Amino acid sequence: MVLADGKERNVEALTTTVNLNVEGKIVRVKFIALPEAKGNRTLLGTDFLQAAAIVLNIQNGTWHFSENPHKQFSFYKNPSDVKENLPTISSHKVTSPETIPVALSETSVPVILREDEGKHLTSKQRDKFNSLLKEFETCFHPGGDPTPFIEHRIQTGNNLPVSEPPYRMTPAKKELLKKELESLLAEGIIEECESPYASSVVLVPKPNGSIRLCIDYRKLNATTIPDTYPLPRMDDLLNEAKSTKFMSTIDLKAGYHQVKVYEADQEKTAFICPFGTYKFLRMPFGLRNAPATFQRLIDKFRSGLKDVFALSYLDDITVLSENFDKHLSDLRQAFERLSLFKLTANRNKCNFACNRVKYLGHYITEQGIEVDADKVSSVQKITEPTCVKEVQSYLQTCSWFRRYVPHFSEIARPLSDLTKKNKTWTWGEPERKAFESLKKMLISPPVLSQPDGSKPFIIRTDASSYALGAVLIQEEKPEEHVIEYASRLLSSAERNYSTTEREALAVVWALEKFRGYVENQEIIIASDHQPSKWLMSIKSPSGRLARWALQIQSFHPKILYTPGKSNVVADLLSRPVHDNKEFVCNLNTISIELPSRRSRDIREEQMKDEDIKKIIDCFESGRKDEDFINWTSRGYLMNQGILYRYSPDTESEEAQLVVPCHERERVLQHYHDSPTAGHSGSEGTYFKIASRYYFPGMRKFIAEYVKNCAECNRYNPNNQKPAGLLRTPIYAQRFETLAIDLFGPLPETPTGKKWIFLIEDTSTKWVELFALEDATAQNCAKFLIEEVFLRYGLPRRLISDNGTQFVSAVMQQTCNFLGIKQELIPVYHPQANPSERKNRDLKPKLSILVGDAHDTWDEKLAMIRFAMNTSKCDTTGHTAAYIQFGRELRTTDDVNHDLRSLIENDNFVVEITPYLKHFARLKPQIRERVEQKQDQRKKYFDKNRRPIYYQPGDKVWVTLHPKSSRSDKRSKKFYPKREGPYLVVTNRSPTTYDLSDPSTPDQVLGTYHTNMLKPYELPPEKNTSPVVPIKRRGRPRKYFPKADSSSGRLQSPRGSL
Repeated sequence: MVLADGKERNVEALTTTVNLNVEGKIVRVKFIALPEAKGNRTLLGTDFLQAAAIVLNIQNGTWHFSENPHKQFSFYKNPSDVKENLPTISSHKVTSPETIPVALSETSVPVILREDEGKHLTSKQRDKFNSLLKEFETCFHPGGDPTPFIEHRIQTGNNLPVSEPPYRMTPAKKELLKKELESLLAEGIIEECESPYASSVVLVPKPNGSIRLCIDYRKLNATTIPDTYPLPRMDDLLNEAKSTKFMSTIDLKAGYHQVKVYEADQEKTAFICPFGTYKFLRMPFGLRNAPATFQRLIDKFRSGLKDVFALSYLDDITVLSENFDKHLSDLRQAFERLSLFKLTANRNKCNFACNRVKYLGHYITEQGIEVDADKVSSVQKITEPTCVKEVQSYLQTCSWFRRYVPHFSEIARPLSDLTKKNKTWTWGEPERKAFESLKKMLISPPVLSQPDGSKPFIIRTDASSYALGAVLIQEEKPEEHVIEYASRLLSSAERNYSTTEREALAVVWALEKFRGYVENQEIIIASDHQPSKWLMSIKSPSGRLARWALQIQSFHPKILYTPGKSNVVADLLSRPVHDNKEFVCNLNTISIELPSRRSRDIREEQMKDEDIKKIIDCFESGRKDEDFINWTSRGYLMNQGILYRYSPDTESEEAQLVVPCHERERVLQHYHDSPTAGHSGSEGTYFKIASRYYFPGMRKFIAEYVKNCAECNRYNPNNQKPAGLLRTPIYAQRFETLAIDLFGPLPETPTGKKWIFLIEDTSTKWVELFALEDATAQNCAKFLIEEVFLRYGLPRRLISDNGTQFVSAVMQQTCNFLGIKQELIPVYHPQANPSERKNRDLKPKLSILVGDAHDTWDEKLAMIRFAMNTSKCDTTGHTAAYIQFGRELRTTDDVNHDLRSLIENDNFVVEITPYLKHFARLKPQIRERVEQKQDQRKKYFDKNRRPIYYQPGDKVWVTLHPKSSRSDKRSKKFYPKREGPYLVVTNRSPTTYDLSDPSTPDQVLGTYHTNMLKPYELPPEKNTSPVVPIKRRGRPRKYFPKADSSSGRLQSPRGSL
């Protein structure tokens, strides 16, 4: 371990990862526990600061989280005490997995101005302001008695007390509830009681990992008489606001908990939980008239402010002043009133000495009132449409407000024309101008207007799979005016919500977004999702729905269903593209056929079969002749006029129904083709049928049926050896047959090259490599002609795969004009291309040479070509250069050790005739070696292959190579393995065939290797409903015949035959 002074020390220590609760934020930190450390000290270093995203302000002695710079915390528990260091962590065992709280009390936050406050103040003004804040520091200390100026009443009239049982909780939630109750008891907010009222408790998780205790007061609110005390009209408040240079906002901390509940009404706030019944002494959240009570308190508070311009809306108080001294005087009065009313402010949410503050969706500035850009940002973010569907969606939204726009049709005409049938899509300046004009219309008066507190608010919401949209509207019949737009994307977790949960989330989010307008007002929520209107009436809510239901109940909205066509604005904000077509609802159904055939029907079917009729007639004749003995010895028996058979060689006690000939395919359809049968194999199908039915030759019949099943052939894998033996053609003449292929695309080089064009002479194995800019047919044809044909002469055959470059008209015309036969290898069978091996060898050689400089591969092609042409080929036994030129290519080593130069210096004259004779003898030797190697390769290859041959006119299945598509939600695992039938047109070789569609036999679809094919045998004609055996209780048990001593009759436990 390296200590702070740089010294190293070897110690035994344990490491553990602990969750630290730092002011409600959970931080996971790895600690080293030293056994010899003295005291109970914990050192938090820079790794902790980085993990917690903490920013230090050394000069002011404060710190804050980077995501919330306005909320400042002090280094010290007492700002005047600089001796106390960072707070310690209470003693815990190292192995404990619990979250350890870090005691950083919010009460220690300094009340002086933050860095983001009073930026336009001089240093002297800032000092005066700080002095005022310190003078009234107690206004920011939480705790204390409730305000004496008001008490909350709960008027229920003559209604009976309401109660409900507690919701069930897990042990973990009970532990969290216990801690929350202890905290509220300690603060004097609740106390234990006995009450005829009882509301249920719901624990709602906070974003920081802690929980909030919420009470489900829906039943109590339903019996409470509404308080008609009005909240201030927002338009009046905005009209009162005026331009000013100095402004401050005061936010009351947990304002509801600073109001006492009238003693006689406290029992009505009672809630029940596993730990007993408690009541609220202070006003809780969720009560119907709580906003009215609190607004009445704030109005009393504001009425005592003399010559102070203050705006108030619930727990938000805004003080506006024309100059600095007046502002200090106004704030002093406000602080004095706070002290008088015993109200506590939340310093972290207060903003002092500002020149711009947000208020009710607007900004109060030195210049006047400005509209909050967030109100229209959702509309401003709408991007230009890229297709007709998006234009239709946009026009549908704009048309909702067309009555406010003169000449709407004329403005929107360029966009409307795009939606006409057979209209070519063009997006130019006329369309762009119309789009921007309509967008400006949506965010300008009279469409966008100021709120009117005397009228109800309408909130239209919608949720798509990835976003939420909402619009706040007020109605002046028959028109609607927009107050504010809103939209946001869903998080990755929220996208996993169900449709109902996303729609409910849209309602909750919209209410919080528009809280400044709609709180304690008449609210109508219009949602195009039917289940949303039942959100407030669900019983025993839990999880997310519980949290949202309790959040919604404090607003007391009326949730109504509105058709989607009437919700176009919110719908546009929640989804960029809206499809107006009708959707088909796919219902997942499970259908099980329960056939019920009568015994008489089954007998009639059996009597239609001559062989079965003969056996039945024998049994019903009553004769005990030779035929009777024969049939009974073979297991046949009669029951209720129906013929059955059992197997004498097995121990099964069940007899099988004898199936007539014309019903056998129906039985197989039911036990092989039906969804519950699942297209089992021949053995599985035989097992299912043999336990219920019997007919002669059943195993063979079932095996043949399964073998010819079209669906099984289409989808089941092939477990047989691959088809097709190896063909080993001999290419005799040099440069008579060429094989070509493309390698790439590769990283683009500085010269713009991206592909390698590979050409191989199949006889000598000589290779040419060319770098291409684009893999086009023109480029390939150009390099073949200029670099190969004009150097080595025209070949007779050209082998390639089925790439678009090689099957194009350019390549076909080139080959036809030059008299070259073009041979395309079978589809999906690259082994047939001789250049494929060179292509495989090229990759590692190229990788080694380029190293990390991947865009320099074109500079290495010449060296790789030289290496490949001077390497010995195992098939020929020589290098490609030796077979091509009759000698090896001279290398750099030959410069110092050139034997030919030494011989010529000794006056030795080389004759050309011996050389030619040697080369003539070499050619058959090479051919013999090639054939020998090919025979060895064929013998090894054919061990795992089977020969299958087809004739023109045969029908075959063709193996498919599908690809998955995430956008289309399709997986290659669910595609058929084969498709067919296709018709064999021509035998190109014993292993390659030209195929066509049976309906168009003259049109060849392609050349396929036999390994891609499977014989197609027409399945037998399918019939309908299968023969169904009699139910188990009616099927006879297997028996063994015995002779009766008196009469000699054959009897069974069920009676005589």
